[in-house]
Amino acid sequence: MGSPVSPIVVNLYMEKFEKEALNSFPGTPPANWFRYVDDTWCRIKKTAADKFFEHINQVDENIKFTQEESQNNTLPFLDSKVIVEEDGHLNVDVYRKPTHTDQYLAFQSHHPLEQKLGVIKTLFHRADTIITSEEAKSNEHRHLENALSKCGYKRWTFHKALKPTDESKKPSKEKHMQKRKTTANATIPYIQGVSEKLRRILQDFNIGTSFKPYSTLRQKLVHPKDRVRKHIKSDVIYRLKCEHPQCRDTYIGETSQPLKTRYNQHCRATASKYSSAIYHHMKHHRGHSFRLETTDVLDREPRWYERGIREAIYERIYNPTLNRKGGLRVELSGTWDSTLPPPKGQ
Repeated sequence: MGSPVSPIVVNLYMEKFEKEALNSFPGTPPANWFRYVDDTWCRIKKTAADKFFEHINQVDENIKFTQEESQNNTLPFLDSKVIVEEDGHLNVDVYRKPTHTDQYLAFQSHHPLEQKLGVIKTLFHRADTIITSEEAKSNEHRHLENALSKCGYKRWTFHKALKPTDESKKPSKEKHMQKRKTTANATIPYIQGVSEKLRRILQDFNIGTSFKPYSTLRQKLVHPKDRVRKHIKSDVIYRLKCEHPQCRDTYIGETSQPLKTRYNQHCRATASKYSSAIYHHMKHHRGHSFRLETTDVLDREPRWYERGIREAIYERIYNPTLNRKGGLRVELSGTWDSTLPPPKGQ
């Protein structure tokens, strides 16, 4: 489970399985047999249905089927519903489970516009390709417009998503721009209003851009591994806070070592005169102390240079009082001022 090759292997085995099951059945085999991975749709005589069902469940002891017969001349298969008309013709409609709630990606959600337009395109494409009756197709279009409108989609989004593309009407300059090949690709976190501007800038340099979620529920809620205890974490940016009730001095640093090792280095004198600011603070202020348990881990970054940048960013944000000027490995330029929140005095 989870391997990219799994669906291919499963499909190959199911092809072998169904070939053996159909060829070894002693009675009349199904007139139609359609399969998608492990879901099948077949047409067979009623007198042979039960025997065939027993037969396919005996071919492989590890593969067992369940069956669902047609009700009122209709039978669902995946997201389609096959309807047998009185004259024997088959019509296909979109099938929705009874538990379906018509809840789609909300238009106000933090996603790129093309993803939201893609929801409209996908649902209408399914209606246009699956449904065989023109009346049912019109009903499905009205249903989708109503359901998506409740999810916040405005009228203009339907026009934009479903607008037919006519290459002949595009200016020659635009054609040339579209044919221009990208020399590189960049994947950036999606931040509404910012990522779109970056994409337009990168397009001028023939760099294709794709977006990835900045924060997901999976990142917030799913933690299959036990959390690493704070004192053994490494490659971190941390903040030490003085425990004295009347002192608000803080220190921000970074380390590739376990946090406990770096904390112990802060708390002792060195052979040279350049002992840690933490050590000098406790030495010259009686009753002041720092504790590893209350140390904040602000971020983690295994790369040396990038960790220095993050340290400089947090130093700019929190404005620690014990950091010595010039002690940062990276000096942030003034360009960062418009993107970072104002300094937080401690």
